[in-house]
Amino acid sequence: MNGASAPDALVVLAGGRSSRFGGDKALAELAGEALALRALRRLAPLAARRVLVRAAPLAGLPADVVQVADPAPGAGPAQALRAAFAAVPGARCFTAPCDAPELEPALYAPLAAAAGADGVACARRGGRLEPLVAVWSAPAAARFAAEPAVPSDGDAVHAALARARAACVDFDGGDRRFSNVNTRAELASVAAGRSEA
Repeated sequence: MNGASAPDALVVLAGGRSSRFGGDKALAELAGEALALRALRRLAPLAARRVLVRAAPLAGLPADVVQVADPAPGAGPAQALRAAFAAVPGARCFTAPCDAPELEPALYAPLAAAAGADGVACARRGGRLEPLVAVWSAPAAARFAAEPAVPSDGDAVHAALARARAACVDFDGGDRRFSNVNTRAELASVAAGRSEA
């Protein structure tokens, strides 16, 4: 596909070790829906294409979702992002972790504006980066996809964002839309106060 006309892509990362959760978080259910499927559904308005990065196949995956194999399960999200970006060349990418079940499309509008045509922008909540809630322009995604892993920095997404001179968009520290599920207790907490969507 021609890079100039490639449609935007939503990239959902679902390949973490889930060690604190005690099971595969991507399969954990909120209101009867697996977290990975919830992220793909809730954020679908962002992009014409949807990509899920995961080591193992996911049952119930919509037919239009491209599943990309996580090249090094448990090794962190940087290499998973590279694999996803390589799978959708020429696309502007909206990224999201599957374990932040209250993310919504509206969060990404200021990120897209800050990323512009050639950059990348990520959310910062209460002064703390949310590196996987980001918008990568097509050129920035292509540069990162072609970049080799950097073992000296643990190949961290934070370091990659710094190298890319990412813009940061600030959100209130109490913004519950960024609620992250690392434990079953946190999932229960989100379930107790979740939105209906």
